[in-house]
Amino acid sequence: MINVQRLRLLRELSFLGTISAVADSLGLTRPAVSQQLSQLERDTGLVLVERAGRSVQLTGAGLRLVEQSHEVFESLERIDAEIAVSRNSISGDLRISAFPSFASTVLPTTISLLRSSHPQLKVFMFEHEPAEGMVDLMTKRADVAVLDNLSRQDPRNEAVSYQPLFGDDFYVVMSEKHPFRKLDTVPLAHLAEEEWALNRSARIYHSSIVDACLAEGFSPNITCDCRDTTTVLQMVRAGLAISVLPGLALTGHQQGLSVRPLTPLLKREVLFATLKGRSSHPAIQECFRAMRSAYARRVQSSFRGFALDQEDDS
Repeated sequence: MINVQRLRLLRELSFLGTISAVADSLGLTRPAVSQQLSQLERDTGLVLVERAGRSVQLTGAGLRLVEQSHEVFESLERIDAEIAVSRNSISGDLRISAFPSFASTVLPTTISLLRSSHPQLKVFMFEHEPAEGMVDLMTKRADVAVLDNLSRQDPRNEAVSYQPLFGDDFYVVMSEKHPFRKLDTVPLAHLAEEEWALNRSARIYHSSIVDACLAEGFSPNITCDCRDTTTVLQMVRAGLAISVLPGLALTGHQQGLSVRPLTPLLKREVLFATLKGRSSHPAIQECFRAMRSAYARRVQSSFRGFALDQEDDS
């Protein structure tokens, strides 16, 4: 009989990549993790891990075992969710991993709603980019990860259940004096001669914008290579550059800017992700409802402000 805890260590190793990272994630020592993995190999009679230079990697047998383990852990998550439903109360800990623009706009209202409705539920949040959020979810450091469909898919996502939260359009952002402010919409191709500001730390967002520009026949002239969106917005306000940003990143920050819809439409879907089998857990269902409500309260009113901005300039 395979020990489930040892199987979990192998699964975590497939996501985190090093024995040290697995040890840190689970609060174990590195030798303890190595010993348990060695015991798993003896239990199965298979070589599951091999050295690759100074690191380790899973063998073909190890990868197949991890893939087969998804069903085991899904069943365990489903049992845990059914127990929570039987308790008829929403309590305990709920850990949410969310990317920065969601964390700074929708998440504060989400947590406030959950605390108000369910005072026995303790909510923790982690601000991580989608790729890190996926690791948080797969290693159970988070119960919920807020991702987007710009993230590259990979086989480990087969263990994840996704629900769409909302669509997030991208906009052209420029100073209040920029001549394009008089346009109802701005063709992306019109930005070929502009100086750009982009946030390089959000790697998937950055590459998606560059790819969209290349599809229109140009490479963006990035003269303001920033480490966060706040700096991008300051460069734009000063008239030093334009940018293209999702609506979430602009929520509450429109002052001193002209914001216009983009053609062709660029859009991302914001996704609510949990491990399969866990989506029926009452705390997770309440979290999903709170996020939808928080979006309507916090973000949609801000989008109406974009429309008013257009009317004022027309």
